Amino acid sequence: MNFFQSQMEKAGKNKLALAIFLIIFLIGIFLRSYHFSDWLHFEIDQTYDTLLVSPAVESGISNLPLLGPTAGGGRSLRLGPAFYYMEYLSAKIFGNNPAGHAMQVLILSILSLPLFYFFSKKYFSVPISLGIFAIFSVSLYLVTYSRFSWSPNVLPFLALAAFYCLLRSVLKNEPKKNAWFLASVALAGIASQIHFISFFSIPLVFIIFLLIKRPSFNLKIWAAAFTVLLVLYSPMIISDIKTHGQNFSYFLEKLGLKEAGLKENKEDAGNSKNLGEKIFQDARYNALEYFLVISGIDSINGKRLKGYDAGILCKTCSDDAPLRIAGFLFWISGISALAFRLTREKNQQKKDFLTICALWLIATFLFLLLITYDGFYIYPRFFLISAPLAMIFLGLILEFVFSMKNPLRYLIFSLIILFLLFSNIGKIFENFKQLKNSPYDKKARFETEDVFPDNSRITLQQELMILDYMAEKYENNGFPVYLKSIHELDPVFWYFFDKKNIPYDYFSYDPDIDKDIYRKGNYFLISSSLSKKAKDTKMLGAAFDIAENKDFGSLYVLYLSPKPQSSTLDAQDLSKKQPSEQAIQISQILTWKKLSSGAQALK
Repeated sequence: MNFFQSQMEKAGKNKLALAIFLIIFLIGIFLRSYHFSDWLHFEIDQTYDTLLVSPAVESGISNLPLLGPTAGGGRSLRLGPAFYYMEYLSAKIFGNNPAGHAMQVLILSILSLPLFYFFSKKYFSVPISLGIFAIFSVSLYLVTYSRFSWSPNVLPFLALAAFYCLLRSVLKNEPKKNAWFLASVALAGIASQIHFISFFSIPLVFIIFLLIKRPSFNLKIWAAAFTVLLVLYSPMIISDIKTHGQNFSYFLEKLGLKEAGLKENKEDAGNSKNLGEKIFQDARYNALEYFLVISGIDSINGKRLKGYDAGILCKTCSDDAPLRIAGFLFWISGISALAFRLTREKNQQKKDFLTICALWLIATFLFLLLITYDGFYIYPRFFLISAPLAMIFLGLILEFVFSMKNPLRYLIFSLIILFLLFSNIGKIFENFKQLKNSPYDKKARFETEDVFPDNSRITLQQELMILDYMAEKYENNGFPVYLKSIHELDPVFWYFFDKKNIPYDYFSYDPDIDKDIYRKGNYFLISSSLSKKAKDTKMLGAAFDIAENKDFGSLYVLYLSPKPQSSTLDAQDLSKKQPSEQAIQISQILTWKKLSSGAQALK
């Protein structure tokens, strides 16, 4: 609190700068919190996390897991549980519901706003810091990922906080170096449990930076730092001891599978073999995603290109080629400006800032290079950890503009900031319009693959409207609900059916799989496209009549009535129903309660 107070006192000396800062901050809060609950993204990953954490909220903290979110695909290899512990606190304070679980992401996203400004002020002047802070505040990319619960979404805050504290810990005249260093270690320990890119890159930045700086912490502080990391990673360590190294073996297996996969593709001239192509595609992803972060232009990096294809020269690329060129120029200019300043900076504090940024860039680039192989897609979320760095690149370029003696430099600076502001804000309000219309407009979808690889607009509000519709049918006749839905939405309705004590089961109606149709049952089909709806309707037509066809914007719901000749059974005994796949996966995770009772995770 004293730190933030001192920063505000310094800013108070310049009332105009303080006023601009507060306006930008308030705009950032508004964009992140506006209709937060109604427009929440709540699908399969969010229900999984909610179901995993809820027992601890309802029945005691001992039900928290010893391992965290999965990594690398599947439900096997896991990082540490820091995100789940943070989600537990969020749900405990704000409520055991989807919005309550997501509040931690919103809060940390809001806190990242002033944190980014203070971080940028370690190097940049007030005008440039305010300029890039404004872009950070309204970035379509950052706003999108601040509005729902997902483990990678907290990385911008954690990365900034860890690096900021690390910089404070090596200042010559800093009276609380030890405290800042231990705080940086704790934050790095938490951040490294969030996603594999942070597990790899943040420790690498720390290790190399400390080797360069060689800070004079005494042995007690180093021992304390080691203890902090040991405590933070103790759940993972205990889990592996209890399960005889199960999670660590998954890690080794994952590496082995990747190597095996690359060996199988020896005859393929794709990214898995040619290092040059891998570096080129890594650079392409970085350049265009960095440009997206600052501009909000979200239609230039979605193509899954291979080799040396930059999406510029092909016949179908002409519309977006200028934007892709701009993205490459921005990224290359940012790297060049960083290298130039780093080699010439005399002020030690500023040089440390640039060193952190350079290591940040190298570490994240190397991680993506390691995982870039033929057929692998670098997802937009992988850049959450380096999103603040894109703003730093912008700041370095703006610094060069300011250094020009041209009297038009202030105009150029203003035009760049205004263009990026309006570009992002326009996209955000377009996004908000789609989210608002999602339950009512069949065309509520638009291309945002660069930001989030899902161009359908489905909100929690929309899901709850559909839930109420199905619940009304159940209340009218008391028959169980049978649901065929989109893969990402099935667990959402299972979650809410459990909350409302509505008996339910899944059905696909494939005659080779589902042979039993019950007269006493409420059958629903949920689809997101007319073509899929038509296909499913044709498949189900032999066994069901469409009793009701109801539109919920971008989703269609068919209420089905079993045909007399197909419904051979009266009612199902759902007490013998198999648990859902998510429930089975969650039951296999070792919790503190299971540990104390002598149980262990299922293999």
